[in-house]
Amino acid sequence: MPSRWEPLSKASRRMPPRQRAAHLIARGFEIMIVACLTIMGILVFGNVVLRYAFNSGIAISEELSRLLFVWLIFMGAVLASARRIHIGFDTLQRAVGPRVRRALVVFTGALILVGCGIFIVGGWRQTSINLGNTYPVLGISYAWLYGTALVFGVALIFPVCNNIRRALAGIDDGLTEDLADRIESLAERIEDEPGHPPAPTGRGAADSKEDRP
Repeated sequence: MPSRWEPLSKASRRMPPRQRAAHLIARGFEIMIVACLTIMGILVFGNVVLRYAFNSGIAISEELSRLLFVWLIFMGAVLASARRIHIGFDTLQRAVGPRVRRALVVFTGALILVGCGIFIVGGWRQTSINLGNTYPVLGISYAWLYGTALVFGVALIFPVCNNIRRALAGIDDGLTEDLADRIESLAERIEDEPGHPPAPTGRGAADSKEDRP
C-alpha cells in the first residue's frame, strides 16, 4: 500500500480503480479540512487583531467560522473512520480470537450503519425545514449547516461497508488491530523490505543510542 504522503499521481498509478477512487476522495477530504482550518484561523485571528487594534472587525467571522468548524468536524470523522484511527476500547477484542474479533467488526459496523440512517433521515428533514431560513450576516441558507449531517451519514456508509466486507472475507486482519498495533506491523514490514537496513538490537542498539549527540 503506498504511503499517504506520496505524490497523488505516483500513488494512484499503482492502485486498482476502486482503491484509486477511495484515495482521491480521502485526499479531497484532507484538502477541504486543511482549507477550513486555514480560513478559520485567518478569520478568528484577523478579527481579534482588528477588534483590539482598530476597534473594528470582520462581520462574517463568527458565523462563517462556526459553519466551517461543523463541516471540519464531520469531514474529519469520515476520514478518521476510513483510516480506522477513531479512539476505541479494545479490551474485549484482545480477550477473544480472530473470528470473534471479525464478528465484532461486523456487529459494530451494523450499529454504525443504523446511526448513518438516523443522520441521513434527520439531516434531510432539518435541511428541508431550514432551507428558507438564512444567516443574519452571511445571508446563506441554514441548509448549509444542517446539510452536514446528511453528507456525513452518506459518506460514512462507504468506509463502514468496506470494513464489514473485509471482515466477512477475512482478508484484512488489521481491522481488529488498534492504531498502535498497525504502526508496529507497518514498521516490521518496512524493516523486512529488501535494501532496508535492519534495526539495531542488543548491545548495538545501546551503542547507537550512546553515539547520538
